[in-house]
Amino acid sequence: MQKTNLLFSSKEIKGILRLTDCELMHMRTSGKLEYQKRGNAFFYTLANDYSLLAHPLGKQLLNWHTNKHPKTISNMPSEHSKHFLELLIAEILLPVEREFGALTITYGFTSSELTRYIKKHASNGTAPTLDQHASCEHNLKGNQVCERGGSACDFIVQSTSMANVARFITEHLPFDRIYYYGDSRPMHVSINNEPMRHLQVMSESTAGRRIPGRKAFGHAAIKLSKGL
Repeated sequence: MQKTNLLFSSKEIKGILRLTDCELMHMRTSGKLEYQKRGNAFFYTLANDYSLLAHPLGKQLLNWHTNKHPKTISNMPSEHSKHFLELLIAEILLPVEREFGALTITYGFTSSELTRYIKKHASNGTAPTLDQHASCEHNLKGNQVCERGGSACDFIVQSTSMANVARFITEHLPFDRIYYYGDSRPMHVSINNEPMRHLQVMSESTAGRRIPGRKAFGHAAIKLSKGL
């Protein structure tokens, strides 16, 4: 993973490393975990040999499909995709969760195998060559499923409106693309090496189809988000 200066609370690091309170204390006192103490609270650095995909948010990114599609479908990322999925957690999902509370990923990473299954059995409303859910995975012909690369997910936060979430992301986080579907509907967000900072508001036609509405880039996206 591309390392950041990200620090984890005791609750977060226990979730990533699957530790009890006692085990965490022993790892801290034995020097096996780097940490900072702020008042009475401890904040930890994740060691290089641990992946953010072990975080509960990472598990959601990989296992979101198990309630909708067969659990036997492999949904493990390649190393290149893993990098972008970890970046999505570190730069977007964790900051959102820290700001607003728990979030639920409704559509996460799709491996080449899962993408093929969805295309055959549940393709309505999907666009695998554009949506970045497949990250850097390749199809059976050896071509990258989505040439945009990066990674993406759809998620919803129950504690606040998705308009507030969109405003927070556009103002503070290095997002690539946001597709905003409404105040109480899951929002699509992606990340990439060179983020476009593109906010696309999706509307609904009289026939009930999702169609592109207003859009903006960069600082204009912040202004657009304030009007949601």
